[in-house]
Amino acid sequence: MKFKTVRQGQEAVVYNHLGEGRLIKGPQRVFLFRERLQYLKKHTANPYQYVVIKDRDGLVQHQTGPCFVFNNPLLYESVTVKESTKIDANHLIVVYKRLKESDVQRRVVQGPTVFVPEAEEWIHTFKWHGTDPDDKTRMIPGHSVFQKLAVIPDQFYYNVKDVRTHDDTMITVKLMLFYELKDVTKMLNSTTDPIADMINAVCADVIAFAGKVSFEEFLNQTQILSDLSTYPQLSQRVDKIGYVIQKVVFRGYHASENLQAMQNAAIQSRTQLRLESEIEEQKSKLADFKLTKEQERTKLVHDMQKTKQDHEQKKEELEQQHSQELKQREHKTLLETGALIAKAKLDLTAAEKAWDCEFLEKLNELNVSLTEYLNTQNGPQITEEIRFVTMDSKIQAEMSSHL
Repeated sequence: MKFKTVRQGQEAVVYNHLGEGRLIKGPQRVFLFRERLQYLKKHTANPYQYVVIKDRDGLVQHQTGPCFVFNNPLLYESVTVKESTKIDANHLIVVYKRLKESDVQRRVVQGPTVFVPEAEEWIHTFKWHGTDPDDKTRMIPGHSVFQKLAVIPDQFYYNVKDVRTHDDTMITVKLMLFYELKDVTKMLNSTTDPIADMINAVCADVIAFAGKVSFEEFLNQTQILSDLSTYPQLSQRVDKIGYVIQKVVFRGYHASENLQAMQNAAIQSRTQLRLESEIEEQKSKLADFKLTKEQERTKLVHDMQKTKQDHEQKKEELEQQHSQELKQREHKTLLETGALIAKAKLDLTAAEKAWDCEFLEKLNELNVSLTEYLNTQNGPQITEEIRFVTMDSKIQAEMSSHL
């Protein structure tokens, strides 16, 4: 005999000695006599969880959080909390629901949303080819397992191995495929692994392309492998499964070690020849450049010399012209100066004579004897008589000039 306390927010089951049980909800004080008390576990779900309740008769119920449920063994076989499925805007899920008479209904749930399945529903699980973690160009069957399907463009790398050309050369073609899901219903009805379908179709197209050309022709036509028209089987297959191929990128090729060594040697030789050709071309261009610059320099020196000569010649002509102009100006100045001096002398003589006349007139008006005055000014007059017996005209002219 003992007492047990069931606190507020708790629940418990009390079993008697016959195995019968009764539910106790707190707060409550329980007296036990030949009985056993078992506290019940509380299962709480947040807004992004739900509670799965399985009744003792097999009926399953789902309660969306936030909620809580006590695991009552009198009513329930099990109570578990599971995470809801969070779907963003770029993903979707495929949900199946069991109906009456064994019928199954399928629907697509597009994000963004938080999905809580009903008791009769389950989410489709995809199992596709996935990229090998150790080699991104290798796909492993069934490696990619998921429930949320991406509806945005995606891509994957793939190497098509053992591709044989028309001349029996074995190579590996490296590709990159860009694809996008367009029709989910068509995809679900047509295939269980669209990646495998794409790989098989692109392998068929590459093998068909390489089987028609030799290795040299393949090297010259590698740009065609980036054209969608080269992959007709791939285009047809993705259209049937609800996908679309946006583009295929050719990333190169890989041959056997011996062939690759030969190819590398040939590439090295061609590269060396191209480099030598470019070096010779650069040397030729440099020689032509030097010759052109030398010709330009010679022409420039000749033009400078000619310009200098023309300048000197023009300078001499200007100096001569300037000297001649100076002489002409000096001569003109001398003539003008002589004329001015002669005129000044004449004007002075005329002025003196006019002054003398005016002075004599004033003396005459004052009754001054002009004869005496002139005699007084000129001094005593000496008269000499010179007789010549004979004199020629020349001697007479000289004497007259002296007199």
